[in-house]
Amino acid sequence: MSTAKNVLEMSWDNVVNYLQYISEPKKTIPQNGIKNMKCESELMSHLLTNQQITKCISLWLSKLYDKRELRKEKKNLDTSMFYKSEGNKEFQLKNYNTSLKLYTKSAIYAPSSSIDLPVAVANRSAALFYLERWQDCIKDIELAIKLGYPEKSRGKLYLRIVECYLKLNKKILAARIISELNNSNQYDMTNEQRERLQKMNEIKLQSVNAIDGINDVHRTCNIVNVTESPSQPKLKRLKSGENPNFRSASASIEVKHAPGKGRYVVANRNIKKGETLFVEDAFTFVLVNNNKDNTHCHNCCKSYLDVPVPCTECVDTLFCNMKCWDEACLSYHRWLCLASQMGLLRQIGITHLALKLLCVCATTTNNEKFNDVQQLVTNFNKLTPEDAFSYGITAIMLTFYLSKYTDFFKDINLKECLASKFSNDDFNIKCDLVTEDDKRLYVSSLLFRHILQLVCNGHAITKINVTADDHENKLLIEEQIRIATAIYPSASMMNHSCDPNIINSFLDQTLIVKAIQDIKEGEEILHCYGVDFRRMPKAERQESLESQYYFTCNCKACTMPEYENFMKRFTAIKCPECSGPLLLCDDHDPPMLCSDCGATVFELTYIYKAKQAQVYAKNYFKEAEYYIREGNLEEAVIELKKCLSLRKNILYKYHEDIIITLDLLAKLYISIDQRLPAIYHLEHTIVAIEERYGSCSIELCNELNKITDICITYLQMESNTTSKFYKNILKKTRRYLNNAQQILDIVYGPWHEIYNEIETKMAILFNILQNFNV
Repeated sequence: MSTAKNVLEMSWDNVVNYLQYISEPKKTIPQNGIKNMKCESELMSHLLTNQQITKCISLWLSKLYDKRELRKEKKNLDTSMFYKSEGNKEFQLKNYNTSLKLYTKSAIYAPSSSIDLPVAVANRSAALFYLERWQDCIKDIELAIKLGYPEKSRGKLYLRIVECYLKLNKKILAARIISELNNSNQYDMTNEQRERLQKMNEIKLQSVNAIDGINDVHRTCNIVNVTESPSQPKLKRLKSGENPNFRSASASIEVKHAPGKGRYVVANRNIKKGETLFVEDAFTFVLVNNNKDNTHCHNCCKSYLDVPVPCTECVDTLFCNMKCWDEACLSYHRWLCLASQMGLLRQIGITHLALKLLCVCATTTNNEKFNDVQQLVTNFNKLTPEDAFSYGITAIMLTFYLSKYTDFFKDINLKECLASKFSNDDFNIKCDLVTEDDKRLYVSSLLFRHILQLVCNGHAITKINVTADDHENKLLIEEQIRIATAIYPSASMMNHSCDPNIINSFLDQTLIVKAIQDIKEGEEILHCYGVDFRRMPKAERQESLESQYYFTCNCKACTMPEYENFMKRFTAIKCPECSGPLLLCDDHDPPMLCSDCGATVFELTYIYKAKQAQVYAKNYFKEAEYYIREGNLEEAVIELKKCLSLRKNILYKYHEDIIITLDLLAKLYISIDQRLPAIYHLEHTIVAIEERYGSCSIELCNELNKITDICITYLQMESNTTSKFYKNILKKTRRYLNNAQQILDIVYGPWHEIYNEIETKMAILFNILQNFNV
């Protein structure tokens, strides 16, 4: 094992492993000891008295702090100037999109003390102007001025903002600024800029009557902010109204409590499929560090696209606007910023959210929401000694960080900002708050609690990511990705089922929960904790739930026989009697049993032939992939058709290999402009995907969206509109689009990423259908 000196160079995970090795958690934290502890502070007091642990943590943090200036990802004037120079080159070449990205990087790396930060933002506003993004241009000009853009040079920015106002048909605002510029000599302007100002005077004169009626003429240093966020459908709140005793929840549901079961959610009346049950804003969240495509605000989770507002001190934190920047600094980022600069936040996983949660709890004025969070389950007494030790020393490390490297303990009065907010003393950690040691014990205990709460109650915020495939960008592929982890106190009251009756979707940081089936009065509302029976076998689900949530699942998907072999169906060979899925009885050797007709197959010859045919089919598939790489798509189609024929002969009709083959064939047919066979093959995948993922799944919706892309293109490009094929595709397209929209209406909403695509295609189809009686 490494020496203590080497430990200082380790990542935090390795430090935890080292401390576990030298401390032996099973000896220092007996299992029965945890079970008998009444609250978190008992364990934390025990760990804080271990000088070997606390000394190692202090030294590690000190080393991390000292190395922050050596990190590659830090504010750096040379890096900022390099990106600015590259941005200028691209701007001169009129490559405005490229220059926009380079100016953004220049702003991200510019030190707060340098003029390069406001200059980079001002340069970016010029690129936005030529890209005709007037609102974003105004936003950047406002930001550049706030960041200290040289006052003498602001004239050109004001001229630019006037032109933006004119483009937006906001002549009164433009005229105000023109008037100010005419009456001021404080700005340096070139002759060309003065000429532009003179021409703009005509606009001022046209609008003077309107201006005369306004008394509160704004100074140019307080430019009116007309930046508008992209239009999006208004989120429909709860149809039945909010339950007064259950925040963010519909009046049609309520929380109950039962011994041994704890709190759970039930319907207090009959609920229809598609009804909204929760609309809840995250109490707080953190973005997923390893998601390189993240373009979301660290404060509100809205997308900032390519024009973020960077933190002036760290390079990892970006916001969508100045309001979010200010809110974050007042709430939590003033204490997290240095941790970002040190590279600490990237090392601590979900405990990053626990640290932010503590900061938000300390600064929130909403005591009711504060208490909703504090009362979330922790499963503290079910922890193994190893987990208790790992989470505990992480809580200590974060406490030491707050105490030594931030002003948290100076800024926050722990009694007023935390202890006094608890409405139930059962959840308040019992600690005196007199000495510094008392305060460290209190904060580390709260952090430890928050870590445990997040392990049990954290929600993944997801979105649909759309990418183009490899075949000349002719087909779009949608995939669901995780962008953040959040805490939703009310929605966390739902218990788990591997076959849930609700589904989650997100609008920025807002969680929308909808029923995906009719739910009877008195029936429990059940959420899936990420281990859906359609995506994970029973044994893996049980293991995952036991290790993270400390319970054995007894839902119908885990106990009823018809669910037992669900996943195996999609890797099964074909039954010789009924063509159903033929499954191995013991996962190793024959006999094999058909789960549809019950036939038992002992014949080794049949099984051997099936396996041989699979090998041949795989070889055909590899040959097709080779031809695709070589650009010989016609030969690839021939090989794939051989592969598909073999697989259909030996495999169950919904086998995943058949679906993969059909999907690739469809893509190839698109690439060689044969849309009818592409549609034919995708029709077969739709049936299989519905069987696998369900009639309300986003997977089915994505597949319907994909096939209608091809259908609409076919209908627009096909000249023979009287053929039976054309009319047949018309009918199918209408049916598929209606099905996709129904899925989105029932389980998501008009804010979903695919919704606009479906509506656009329905409008195109409506115009085509005007000439047909179908």
